[in-house]
Amino acid sequence: MREATQHHSRSKTYSGRFLRPHKPWLTDLIGQLGIKSALDYGCGKGAQYSWVDPLDGLTLEQAWGFEVAKFDPCWPEFAELPQGQFDLVICTHTLGSIPTRDLPWVIERLHRMTRKAVFIAEKIGPIKKGVHGDRKGFVNDWGVIDWLDVIAPHVREGVETHLSVVYKSPHGKFTGRFLLQ
Repeated sequence: MREATQHHSRSKTYSGRFLRPHKPWLTDLIGQLGIKSALDYGCGKGAQYSWVDPLDGLTLEQAWGFEVAKFDPCWPEFAELPQGQFDLVICTHTLGSIPTRDLPWVIERLHRMTRKAVFIAEKIGPIKKGVHGDRKGFVNDWGVIDWLDVIAPHVREGVETHLSVVYKSPHGKFTGRFLLQ
C-alpha cells in the first residue's frame, strides 16, 4: 500500500474520471432501486464529484440527490473507511490495483457494506497503470470470466451486484454489463 500511496501523491492518476462514463447507468440504477446513500470505495482523489456534466450542468452528487461517502486508503483526505451500510457501494477501476490474494476479503467487504447494490467496473485486458513496480501478485490481463469468478462467490441474496467491463481492441471499444444475483 505504501507504493500505491506514493504513486497517488505524485501522479495525476486516481482522478476518478473512470466513474463519469457510468453516470447515466448509475443514475438509472439509483432511481430504480430508490437509493438514498452511496459509498465510493477506492474514490481516488475524489475529483469525479466536482466534475460538472456538460449535458445537464450537474455534478454527480447533484444529479443523484445525495452526498457520496468516499474511501481511498491511499489518499489522506479519504483514508478513513466510513462506518455503517450504504444503499449502494461503487468500486470503479480499483480492484485491479489490489493484490489478488486480498480480492476475496475486499469484495466481501463491499457486499457487507451495502443494503441494495454493489457496482464494480474494471478493465478487461492488460493493466498498464504503473502503481506497482512489480505486477506479480496483481490482476493482469483478466477477462470477464476471471472477474465473474472472483466476484460471484460473495454475492448476497437480496443485493444486486453489477459488473461493468470495458475492452478496447483494434476494432473498437466493447462495454459489457453483467448482473449477478
